[in-house]
Amino acid sequence: MADEKANGRVIVLHGGKPGEGKSLLAQNLSAVLTDRGRARVLLLDMETACTAEHRLRWGLPEGPTVAEIAGRLNRFDEQTIRGYFPKARCGVEVANLAVNPVQALEATNGQIVKALQFFRAAFDFVVIDGLAGWDSLALGILDAADNILMLCSPDLLGVKRARQDSLHYQELKFHVQKIGLILNRCTLPEALSAEDLEKSLPGHAVLGSVPFDPRATEALNHQRELAGIFPNSAFAKAIKELAARVKAAGSITTKVVSENATQAFGMPNGPVKVNRTEIKERIHRRLLENPELKDAASEPARTPATRALLREQVEGVVTSLMATEAPELTNREEREVLVREVVDEALGLGPLEDLIRSTDITEIMVNGHGQIYVEQNGKLRLTSKHFISDKQLMTVIERIVAPLGRRIDESQPYVDARLADGSRVNAIIPPLALKGPTLTIRKFSQQHLNMKDLIKYGSLTQVMADFLAACVLARKNIIISGGTGSGKTTLLNILSASIPEDERIITVEDAAELNLSQPHVITLESRPANIEGKGAVTIRDLVRNCLRMRPDRIVVGECRGGEALDMLQAMNTGHDGSLTTVHANTPKDMIARLETMVLMSGMDLPVRAIREQIAGAVNLVVQQSRLQDGARKVTQITEIVGIEDGSIVLKDIFLFKQTGLNKNGQVQGEYKVTGYVPSFMPDLVARGVELDEKIFRK
Repeated sequence: MADEKANGRVIVLHGGKPGEGKSLLAQNLSAVLTDRGRARVLLLDMETACTAEHRLRWGLPEGPTVAEIAGRLNRFDEQTIRGYFPKARCGVEVANLAVNPVQALEATNGQIVKALQFFRAAFDFVVIDGLAGWDSLALGILDAADNILMLCSPDLLGVKRARQDSLHYQELKFHVQKIGLILNRCTLPEALSAEDLEKSLPGHAVLGSVPFDPRATEALNHQRELAGIFPNSAFAKAIKELAARVKAAGSITTKVVSENATQAFGMPNGPVKVNRTEIKERIHRRLLENPELKDAASEPARTPATRALLREQVEGVVTSLMATEAPELTNREEREVLVREVVDEALGLGPLEDLIRSTDITEIMVNGHGQIYVEQNGKLRLTSKHFISDKQLMTVIERIVAPLGRRIDESQPYVDARLADGSRVNAIIPPLALKGPTLTIRKFSQQHLNMKDLIKYGSLTQVMADFLAACVLARKNIIISGGTGSGKTTLLNILSASIPEDERIITVEDAAELNLSQPHVITLESRPANIEGKGAVTIRDLVRNCLRMRPDRIVVGECRGGEALDMLQAMNTGHDGSLTTVHANTPKDMIARLETMVLMSGMDLPVRAIREQIAGAVNLVVQQSRLQDGARKVTQITEIVGIEDGSIVLKDIFLFKQTGLNKNGQVQGEYKVTGYVPSFMPDLVARGVELDEKIFRK
């Protein structure tokens, strides 16, 4: 062979059990691959017990080990490494991982895999024997391998073991056509045939059938390879055929490889450009041809256990389809990513799944199928992800809303919903959305925050936290005011945690997000109209109904319309200690918005009467704000004192004063007390809530 830089092939024998003849096969395959000295072959023994079996099989002296040189490969080049290891008479060089288990630990997995790549460049073939298990080193070597030979004995036990190995390859997303079955000892009495083995392991092809030869012991005692002593035996013939197929699968000694030769392992001939979108579309079509999977995937009422089972089932089908639909995709990591993406699109939210799983993303905004923005660490950014088409995006939207009994179509082109984890979802579609279906997901935090967390993040001070907790205990009616994404619901959930456990709490929401820890909590959720436009149950209906359910506290997720009047009436008629949120940028704006929402109830009330309702019902406004750096803070705590000259009087108790920005663009400022002492302090004392008035002093 010419001395030009080689790009050798790595052949790994994997699987099987000890004593099954794998080392005999590795020895003889290596000897035949040398082609009487025309090719350079390294036989690498990865046996962790360090028995140096292959060195003993050929009667070779001790030599350098991989563990010894793995950390100093820079001292070698392709010329100096050849001939560095002991060489058998047939021309095969033999290297051991280590001389003992202690030495084996001296080299890291990364160094060993790097050494393997170095050997690939120096030798035409690197045959690896003694590799067992599925640890990180084994996976690194299997990833680097061009071909994996899976040895199988011709009996039921061997088939069972091979099937288990096949499942592992499938779970790890190895290319099925990278793996060749070797039916060993195929001439034993009542042995399974190659056809039987392929039927038992669908998707795998038998690359070779090796007969049993009782003269293996004789060859071992003569320290020669069996195929060398008996070159005309059936065993030698089978090994030569196997070697020919291994060479044909990508021979480095031949510049032009025939199409038939590349199909020996089903591997592509030369670099192939992978069109991921086309691959996914082809596999999607094949999945839809499976009626059982199609019906199971569309079933909305699935438990977490059945969802996990279905996902496992679909992953197996997709992995098998990948072998036929994407033979050009040979990289295991790429295949693993692609399988996950296809399964996510078939059963989940497609390209949104990774964004949903990311802990530092708080909001996902899909502007048509080709554009997905996220809010990450308080900042908006455009992602590289996208949907294949508007049709795929519509499928995802319908998958979200269907389990909740909601619908979205031309007659009802927008909808509010939630994901299984509690994340809030809004979808709007054409003809209202001109750029295509639009989806917004406000992610539900898996981390259940408490008041200590808000103090740690600087959202408020300990004094403010103590004051708010005291107001909740003393059954003050509180409205949390804030803009979109300011953290109102999070603060409402945290304040609700201060409600005593012996009280009956009823929560009312459009999409259930609150997660109260008290034992006596009733959760009510509104319902939209059905396809005939009937059966709608509004927030207002639920607020009215919960008054008949003997509540101690009413917590409304958000007041948006006429339910504000019912909420105020409840606060004024014995249901003290109620809490809700309202969209507004300041406490003063909140009052104006509350007046507007009461008018939306359809009751023709004069403005003064509405203001008297508000002043008599609401004790405290907590203003939650999202600042320009993305931070969320309580910027005002304000008491509604009463009415003066026909206007509602507000008195600030605590304020956040912004002083500027630091060099990182973060908002700087401080919390201040105004010096105003709340008028309801005597009520706190009467209810047994202790709070030192010194906290209100400037």
